Amino acid sequence: MKIIHTADIHLDAGFAAAGLPASFANRRRQGLREVFRIIVARAGEIQADAFLIAGDLFDLARVTRDTVAFLQTQFESIPHVPVFIAPGNHDPCMPGSPYLTEPWPANVHVFKQPEWTSAPAPGRRLVVHGFAFDGWDISRNPFGSLAIEDDGAAHVAVAHGSERQHQPPDGQLYAPFDARAATALRLSYLALGHFHNATEIPANGTPMYYSGAPEGHDFSETGPHYYLEVDLDDDGVRVTRVPSAQIVYETRAIDCSSAASSQDLIDHLRALARSDVKLAARVTLCGSCPLSLIGELPAVKDAVAGDFEYLDLIDSTSPLEDYDELARDTTSLGEFVCRLNQAILDAPDPACKAALERAREVGLAAYRGQRIGIRGIELGGMA
Repeated sequence: MKIIHTADIHLDAGFAAAGLPASFANRRRQGLREVFRIIVARAGEIQADAFLIAGDLFDLARVTRDTVAFLQTQFESIPHVPVFIAPGNHDPCMPGSPYLTEPWPANVHVFKQPEWTSAPAPGRRLVVHGFAFDGWDISRNPFGSLAIEDDGAAHVAVAHGSERQHQPPDGQLYAPFDARAATALRLSYLALGHFHNATEIPANGTPMYYSGAPEGHDFSETGPHYYLEVDLDDDGVRVTRVPSAQIVYETRAIDCSSAASSQDLIDHLRALARSDVKLAARVTLCGSCPLSLIGELPAVKDAVAGDFEYLDLIDSTSPLEDYDELARDTTSLGEFVCRLNQAILDAPDPACKAALERAREVGLAAYRGQRIGIRGIELGGMA
């Protein structure tokens, strides 16, 4: 038997909290649809015996009627594939949910109760078990209570929740469980959702996997993402991770100390771009470099922006200047630097010191007629 397992697509997700510009967020919402459509097409192509969606298919707080229509059309395109949805904490089966208010194609089964229920896959000797979040948190936790009859059929389960031993340190627990307690006699596979990285959960008994989100949603979810193809036969269970992300988020740092000109920095950035997948990159520029190079950073970004799906440059460089030497000059510039050096030494707090250091940097650039970027405004805010 062949099974497709995915979760945490988060259609209609909001990206404002991630600090991403509106134009990029709009493209990513559409991109998530494209990713899901590819997975649906694959389920139809291999004539999957079950298509398991382990929660957070959409974000209920923002889901649109257009997205519901999109999902209905996608499921209708694979009428020969049984679809099983276990609503999670972002798409709970609660009053007002499209799971309750909208008609779904005949091949779609939505688990609607906060306890395990069972649904046979039509025309197959396969039974799928699942439960639903009935609110933003589940009213009762069914993990550990699944019992399966010895009926000769293959049994799999789909659910959303937090396996305690693999919970990210900054994550919130939803329907928490321990892997060993979640195993069940005669259960061949447990398809999980909630963690956004593909993860195998070791357990003595039932194979259990988080498929992860099929595409990252922000810079906290870097690297490749997948959906899972699961093969069940007499020899056991084989799980294949299939790359699915249309863009990949990456965070990098570039030391600008060796850059003689803006062209060197452009070459460094272009070397980060990938030909196999679109890259959303957040690049921190560090090290000491001439003020003239700092002033060229907006132009550098414009030069390489087309090589990336999205590029965020963060300027953490320091100017390559010997301010003590400059302060000894018997010129107006030397007097300016000397006074700022003393003010910086006398600064009452770090914020004041940083502001004075910036004033010295800008004043020096103005005296020399050099361009200089506005840190944290021009570079951090450009789309």
